[in-house]
Amino acid sequence: MTKNKSKTNLWQYPWGYRESFLIAVFLLMTGFVIELFTGGGINMPAWPVNIAVIIVFVIYFILVHHFIKHPLVKWLSSVPAAIAAISVFTLMVLFMGFIPQGTAHDMDILGKLGLRQITRSWPYLFTAFFLLIVLGFTIVRRFNSYKLKNIAFLLNHTGLWIVVVAASLGSADMWRLSMQLETKHPVTTAFDSRGQAYNMGFGMLLLDFNIDEYPPQVGLMRNADYTLQLEKGGKLATVIEGEKGILENFELTFKRYIDNARKYGENYDTASSPGGSHAVYILAKDLNTGTITEGWVSDGTIDMSPTFLRLNPDLSIAMTNVRPKKYSSDIRVYTSMDDYEDFTIEVNKPVNIQGWKIYQTGYDELMGRWSEKSIIELIRDPWLPVVYTGIFMILVGTLYLLWMGKGRTKTKKA
Repeated sequence: MTKNKSKTNLWQYPWGYRESFLIAVFLLMTGFVIELFTGGGINMPAWPVNIAVIIVFVIYFILVHHFIKHPLVKWLSSVPAAIAAISVFTLMVLFMGFIPQGTAHDMDILGKLGLRQITRSWPYLFTAFFLLIVLGFTIVRRFNSYKLKNIAFLLNHTGLWIVVVAASLGSADMWRLSMQLETKHPVTTAFDSRGQAYNMGFGMLLLDFNIDEYPPQVGLMRNADYTLQLEKGGKLATVIEGEKGILENFELTFKRYIDNARKYGENYDTASSPGGSHAVYILAKDLNTGTITEGWVSDGTIDMSPTFLRLNPDLSIAMTNVRPKKYSSDIRVYTSMDDYEDFTIEVNKPVNIQGWKIYQTGYDELMGRWSEKSIIELIRDPWLPVVYTGIFMILVGTLYLLWMGKGRTKTKKA
């Protein structure tokens, strides 16, 4: 006996996963097309317009749910619509995590599609808008039939709605400025990404710039084009005074290492003042021929050329640019000439100053560890507490679900 399975046609109510994902993908593709042909970039409304938009949003959900009984409204609070909306929005979040976020002026294909400034792009707007509508109708529907067991559901979905709306509409109120500190005098002016200057109302002076570096490394360099030979398993040797290293068929002995060196004639010695280079005296033995070559190798500085140890007509030993492990700035913040406070800021360890989060972001890379400039970023996001509130609601809802599940398990066992 054969069973007849009734299949609904596409776009016939009630809509399911096919229609939901088609609509979600259509919104995403429409956003990319608009972004591509308009030059990209949208400006979210700032305070107080954004809060007015949120209030209109909430009133709209309530009125439509109570007075319009169209199947489309029912679909907007369905599971297929929710999964489709979350899927495309998650895709945009993943893009934001994997693609470096730059400015609206990035002209490669990713920039033209809005993927280098996602939170200000049309695809993000459409996917976030779709998710907010679906979540809004879902929350109102559950509130309409409020029961104690719905608490976790309402906390999770309302928390997610708050996070998305605050992160999206609240982005216009976030300030992100850059300031270049110097050791000579306090700086009071910061700049946004467009070069617009802002007087901060307080001054910051760089007291000292500190940088911790990884040990220097040396490698084999081709004399013909001054490039390191790293193909086919080629590697670098780490410089540690008194230790040995191997580069292909050469055994290296690091006889002497100077962290702050100056060149005097053909030799290097410790510099009497800051600004020197890294230098190491190497004894290199060719393991095939037994030939020994020795001499200094350095990375050079802004006013000193690097030094290479020539091994043969084809190869020399060269030192790579020493990589920073971490760097920090000791700064003094002036609210007046007689009122100041000292701070130390590091990468990923910001400090709070008058409502601003101050991040260490860079330095004068040409001067390296001798930099007398420090680049910092100042961020103020008044919507951040709202985002944290949404995250807290999601966390409480999740814990409540776990607690309810544990209680049900005990009941069944009993």
